[in-house]
Amino acid sequence: MAAPPMYTANPTQVIALSLPINQAPSDSVPYELQKYYSKDIWAARQRAVLMKGSRYLKPRFEIIFAVFMFLSMLAVPIVIYYVALHTLPAHLTQVGETFNGERIFNDDRVWEARAASVGALVGLILLGWVPLFIWKARGKRQVNQMLRKFSVEDAAVAGPSAQVPQWSMKMPGIGSKAIHLMISYPRPPMSSPFQLGLPPYLVNPPMDPAAAGYYMQASHTPGQPHHAPGNAMSGIPLYNENEEKIPDYSGPTNDTYLPHEKERFEDIKV
Repeated sequence: MAAPPMYTANPTQVIALSLPINQAPSDSVPYELQKYYSKDIWAARQRAVLMKGSRYLKPRFEIIFAVFMFLSMLAVPIVIYYVALHTLPAHLTQVGETFNGERIFNDDRVWEARAASVGALVGLILLGWVPLFIWKARGKRQVNQMLRKFSVEDAAVAGPSAQVPQWSMKMPGIGSKAIHLMISYPRPPMSSPFQLGLPPYLVNPPMDPAAAGYYMQASHTPGQPHHAPGNAMSGIPLYNENEEKIPDYSGPTNDTYLPHEKERFEDIKV
């Protein structure tokens, strides 16, 4: 009989970590990463990320700047359009004549004013939003460079063939008050195809040797049936049907019948 198929799950798991810039980092290591980092290393790395990443998060300034840019993108093109429409010299082009012989002209200043308005809008985007996003991207790149050094240090400590968690930072948003990190770590090995998707603390044996005493493992003796209790289960009371005490039948008592059942039945003619 062929062995049951082993379905391989995602080899890595991801933890999303949010670090507020106005709060002290927590020294509580997530359960999944406790075998990789101690409390001191975990807190030190969070402080390093906050120190470098908080330089590129200015929530109050970013919100004020965003409101100013949105208002400017609405007002400046309109103002430029009307100013250019009344300032540029007239460029009249004859497009036809009426039945009375009057000539019809088209003023090209309208299109020139519209072009100036669109140019002002593009200029605001290039001079306002693009430097802001470049500044944000530069902060993300510098933090990710530091996070890659973390992975190199972990690999040097764990060994050349060991898999270690990988850190990365998401692009900080405008007005964001926290640094968002993504930590991907290798999924712990699973010993059975029926255990896919279970947490590691349910699949793997306990890491603490003192906790092994809470897990009873009954040893099977050759020649005995598999359901026979072993030495490890000798203290568990078993059910024995011969020891069950069944009371003897004593018959109904005087109060068994209800009062209305003791009365005589009446014949009712239909």
